[in-house]
Amino acid sequence: MQKSLADVLQSKSVNILDFKSNSKSNRLAQALLAEAKKHEPNITKDLRIIASAKDAKMVSLEERFKSPESLSRKLLDTATAFNIPINKIASKNNDTLRYTFVLGTEKYAIGFAEILSELKQKGYEVPKQKIWNAWKQADTDNDKGYRGINITVISSQKQKFELQFHTVESFRLKTKTHGLYEEARSLSVSKQRKSEIKKEQIRLAKKVKRPKGI
Repeated sequence: MQKSLADVLQSKSVNILDFKSNSKSNRLAQALLAEAKKHEPNITKDLRIIASAKDAKMVSLEERFKSPESLSRKLLDTATAFNIPINKIASKNNDTLRYTFVLGTEKYAIGFAEILSELKQKGYEVPKQKIWNAWKQADTDNDKGYRGINITVISSQKQKFELQFHTVESFRLKTKTHGLYEEARSLSVSKQRKSEIKKEQIRLAKKVKRPKGI
C-alpha cells in the first residue's frame, strides 16, 4: 500500500541527512507529486475561471507538475547545500505544482491585485511573506536577472502551489534564460561561472519594461 505524504515526511528513515543515494529524495518527490495530483483538478479549474475573468493568460499549463527527476534533484541539492534534513525541505516545498499567468504590461499591477483578491475569496491563502516581487530587486545588489512576481498559494486542502505573474516580455526573458538558470543552480558550477551567468541574466533583464505601480 502506498504511503501518504504525511507518513513519508514523518518517517524516521527520511529524518536524517544521508546523501550516498537519492532514494530518499525520490521517495519524497513521488509522495509530493501524488498529493498534488489529488488536488490539482480543482485548483486548475479555479485558476482558469480567475484568469478568464481578469484577462490573464495561463501559459505552460502542460508543465504544471514538476517532473519527478527535477523535484528529487531540487530536494537533494537544497538539503545538501544548507545541511537541513531532507524531509523538512520537502515539507516546505511550494512548486511541486506551479502555474503561470501572463498579464498585459499596462494592466499588470491592477490585475495582480485583483487576482490576489479573487484567490482569497475562493478560500485560498496567500501568505504575505511568500510574495516575491522580483521587479523591486532590479538595479539593486539583490538583482538576479529575473523579472516577475512569484507567490506561494495554499488551498483549503493545504496544497501549496506556486503562481507566477509575468508580462509578455518577462515571460520571454524567463524562457530565454532558463538554461542559464539551470546551469547556475548546479552544485558543480564554479563561483566564477555563476558570476558570469548572473551578469548575463541581469544584462538581458535590463531590456524588460517594468509595469507601472509594481
